[in-house]
Amino acid sequence: MSRPVVLFVTSYVSPFMTELTAAVNELEQVEFHAAYAETAQFANHGAHWNTAADRPDTHRRTEGAPVAEFLRKLFAAHRPRVVICGYGRGPVYEMTFRLCQEVGGVFGVFAEQPMRDGRLKHLARTAYYAALWRRMPPAFVLAVGDRAVQFYRRLLREPEMAMFFPYYQDLRPALAIPDRPRRERLRFLFAGRLAAQHGIRGLAAAFEKLARTHPGRFQWRVSGTGAEERWIRQSMARSSALAQAVSFDREFATWNDRLRPFAESDVLALPSFHAGWGLVIPEALGSGMPVITTRGVEAARYYVEAGVNGLFVEPHPADIHRALAFCLDQPRAVDAMRKHTRAAAARGDARIGAARLLSLLARWL
Repeated sequence: MSRPVVLFVTSYVSPFMTELTAAVNELEQVEFHAAYAETAQFANHGAHWNTAADRPDTHRRTEGAPVAEFLRKLFAAHRPRVVICGYGRGPVYEMTFRLCQEVGGVFGVFAEQPMRDGRLKHLARTAYYAALWRRMPPAFVLAVGDRAVQFYRRLLREPEMAMFFPYYQDLRPALAIPDRPRRERLRFLFAGRLAAQHGIRGLAAAFEKLARTHPGRFQWRVSGTGAEERWIRQSMARSSALAQAVSFDREFATWNDRLRPFAESDVLALPSFHAGWGLVIPEALGSGMPVITTRGVEAARYYVEAGVNGLFVEPHPADIHRALAFCLDQPRAVDAMRKHTRAAAARGDARIGAARLLSLLARWL
């Protein structure tokens, strides 16, 4: 007897979705496929993100092939019983909804909370969602983060069908990183896009101050690219002590190479104003690193306990500096937090996510 098919349609290649796809199929209860509709790599992601090649359960649209043709062929070949759409709006959402109706499938959405980039924009975006979802309603939403659950429950006919479902990933490589000995100079890490939403300007200012208050006592490794790098460069130009402390590690040949700076660092600093999830949080915790972060990072709200495995700050230079200085002045506190990192991250592993996904979808399978 053939297994029911679940089709996940999203935009850019996501290593995390590829890992979840593999974990779901290992359970041998459904036939799970991931379809990536974009042909180019996301501008802020390197080639090491392309993990979809040569897998029978992942499909990437080829250059020049129309999106409609790509999706129609997948629906015709697999006739999915459940469709999960990573687009919450737009032409691909509408196209996927119609194709799902044609094969008699159940249509749902996987989505982060929309970015809050101004009250008027947020209200307009909410109104657009509401109008579209009245015409083409999803049966369920797999909401990334607790605030996403709250947002989408206001839009659904059955609010309880907005269900918490974070990003999951294969954390085994991170969990396998050995514990570090205490170093003479603590190594801080920023990992992610150097984008305004991640508070790079304030982070650079905080490290510039740290170079004055604690010169020669730390290193700062930066693993990421983006326009906001200019704030780091400007701080380095003003402070020779900071310039000597900063290094960049962001060229990776393979997907697991991205964990190299995690293995070589002690504390993650991610003071974001907004992060739809924040996958570097479980990666850091899984590799044995406490984190300095904000409550604007959805993953931090899920994984981090203040004073237990990390520190919460406001995304402002003075508050970030206090947390950085605390880590330097209180090494025993950092050691104590490190003991509670890996266990917290383990619940974000793809194998746990696969079982949970099947449990949430069971009523339609």
